[in-house]
Amino acid sequence: MTVYSIGDRARAFALQVASYRLKTTLATLTDEMASGETSDIGQRLQGNTQSLALIEARITLTQQFQRNASEAASFAKGIQDVLGAVETQTSTLGLSLVAEPFSETTSLLAMRADEVEQAFETVVSRLNGAVGGRYLFSGLNSDAPALTSGTAILDALVAETAGLTTANDVVQAVSDWFDAPVGGGGFLDVAYQGTNGVSQTISVAEGQSVEFGTTAADPALRDVLKGLATAALVGRGVLAGQYHEQRDLMQRGGQALLDNSSRLLAESARTGLTQQFIERAQAENSAADATLQTARNNLRIADPFETAGKLTQVESQLEMLYSVTARLSKLKLVDFLR
Repeated sequence: MTVYSIGDRARAFALQVASYRLKTTLATLTDEMASGETSDIGQRLQGNTQSLALIEARITLTQQFQRNASEAASFAKGIQDVLGAVETQTSTLGLSLVAEPFSETTSLLAMRADEVEQAFETVVSRLNGAVGGRYLFSGLNSDAPALTSGTAILDALVAETAGLTTANDVVQAVSDWFDAPVGGGGFLDVAYQGTNGVSQTISVAEGQSVEFGTTAADPALRDVLKGLATAALVGRGVLAGQYHEQRDLMQRGGQALLDNSSRLLAESARTGLTQQFIERAQAENSAADATLQTARNNLRIADPFETAGKLTQVESQLEMLYSVTARLSKLKLVDFLR
């Protein structure tokens, strides 16, 4: 009769393999119970994982759209905040320059000129604002400020109006400088550093995108700078010694600010519509993501009752293995030879 047997080392190795297999299965089933998802998605879907891959691709795309929408919302809010602040500041200042009578003193006129110049510097600084490292009013050149410094702009205008002796001439010269086309040596060449006629486009949902075309070169914002600069030139010594001409120049600048107020409000309203569009896109993205997540979970879900049954079975097998191992460890040669 042929007797088959294995040695002690082989038996120990076999027990180790069985113990490792059961412990691995136990850990896998425990993770499934904790997460609610199956560990072997291929077996769960019987090898047909294409539908799951498509759903996960759509989830990734939807979440990217949502990140884009969040970035666009921050960008739009930054633009809206600047437009609101500029409109509030310039409308109040314009009204005071037009309606407030100046006494016949040069000191009061100088004080008002300094106030206007500070306002000009503030507006330029606001138009050079950025959100998330992207400048708001530079068009596609969002990595650089929209404008040079307020001081540089006023210096250029002082040189442009040198030798003029009437408020009318100064107003016309300032207007021509701001309205000059590219290549004309005016605002677009000297002061503005962004792009013209091209909008920033951001995709915020599938088939939906928003455009940000508001720049510091737009007429509404350019005329704000024009009105402020016209009045601020008094503080730079333009028409020096001609009090009435200087007073007229400041009032003309204030009137320009008031006349431009409606265009600033219209620009703000357009930005508000963009914000509403982005909010709707964010809501649609959230709903789509929730639906896709549910569909993915339904494909990946593990049956808790089946998992619990397998877990109990593996625990019983592991206990039995430990029991057998404990008995084998107590065997003696004398007992075997009896």
